Amino acid sequence: MKKNSIRTMGNWSNRIDGNDTFQDIYRAFFDLYNQGKDPNEVSEQIQEDFAAMFEDYDDRNNSLFGLAFAQWETKSLDSSVYKKVKEIIETGADLEVWKGLGADVKTIKQRQTLLDKFLIKISTEKEKAKRRVKSKFEYSAIHLLTLSAPDDSKIFEIIESYVNGEYKDTCSSISWLSGGGSVFYFYEKGKFVTARWADSQTLEIKHDKTITFAKKDESFFFCGDKVVINYIAE
Repeated sequence: MKKNSIRTMGNWSNRIDGNDTFQDIYRAFFDLYNQGKDPNEVSEQIQEDFAAMFEDYDDRNNSLFGLAFAQWETKSLDSSVYKKVKEIIETGADLEVWKGLGADVKTIKQRQTLLDKFLIKISTEKEKAKRRVKSKFEYSAIHLLTLSAPDDSKIFEIIESYVNGEYKDTCSSISWLSGGGSVFYFYEKGKFVTARWADSQTLEIKHDKTITFAKKDESFFFCGDKVVINYIAE
């Protein structure tokens, strides 16, 4: 079912940025802009990535408003985009969409006022482009298993890694006092995986048989100490 981009929880939002469509375009623009990309290139990519929204009768206007405002804030307002927005507002085309969706007379008048203010705003070039914001990068890990070998010379660990709260991978490592490294990793959250030391040189790893490993070492050697790794799919 197509989402309603204008109404939220049964209440009309007259704000130009008060709908999902505007926000989707605006946020996508700045996600790319904040990565250091040229705003003109960003605009081209946005129009390609969201082509269906720019062509949809209900979403087209809000898509253009979101793009125009993002361009205005980055001092890259394209004349063709500005012309389309100006025409939509001055001809009342946006209000016709709202009428078709059942907006009452009071709501239409309020929307008209905000549209006029929006057009005045983007018709005057912004003094300075909006600053790029460095993307947040927060790493966190959940330790699923930590096992010391019988000889107490090394430790095996399994962890789930997250970046900005999003699952990244499940990985493992064997570490000695002075070093170590990765044993296996995969990209499937919530899969069963555990391990036990059969002895100081043999590690058994039991795992969900559906796991597709991106890395799967069957032995590990460090400073004369070799560990054989046996995988048991269940």
